[in-house]
Amino acid sequence: MSKVIELKIKDNKRIYQELTQALSPYRKEPPGSVLFIVEGTKRKPIIGIRYPGKKLLKRTLKVERSNSALWANLYDFEVVPYKNGKELSTQSFTFGELMRDFQENKSNNKKFWAMLEELYNDNTITKRPPKLPGIDPLLYLLVLKWIWIQEDFNYRFNWQEVGSSVRYVLETRTGSRTAKGAGRAKFFAALILLKHYFTFDLVKKIIPLY
Repeated sequence: MSKVIELKIKDNKRIYQELTQALSPYRKEPPGSVLFIVEGTKRKPIIGIRYPGKKLLKRTLKVERSNSALWANLYDFEVVPYKNGKELSTQSFTFGELMRDFQENKSNNKKFWAMLEELYNDNTITKRPPKLPGIDPLLYLLVLKWIWIQEDFNYRFNWQEVGSSVRYVLETRTGSRTAKGAGRAKFFAALILLKHYFTFDLVKKIIPLY
């Protein structure tokens, strides 16, 4: 059974630093055995992150030095959405599903788009979203917020940039270094194309997400 911890971010401008401090003590635990409730409360969870993630690995080095990075993908986690206190399938919140829902239900709403821009730039949601069909708009934004943060950890920032007290590297499953990617930017670019009349199927060809 998962250990459940309620985690409240105190300073959104230091969200990555606060997350590294909270997560790293549990890096040796079994994969997915610690659940941090990051939106909502233990009683009424909205978003959780399950840690350690599947990509987190203890590295095997021929020679260990004092400055060696003994971990790979240290802050990988799984985003867990909830509805009415019950965990939802993550398959309903893949990038593909989020893109399709945006095209069908949200792409023409100016207020929702303004909130997406704010989220993309600042990791913040400061207004109440409009009522729209499809995936609940607030849940949509909160899921996307934490997926983007997870993408930043895995493809955008190094251990120093996120203020980690533990050194780590970004590696693929084969052990080669992960090139710094643009996960957050790629998905936002896909949303921009969807907003400006490109179809879902065409956007997938222009920007293959995964």
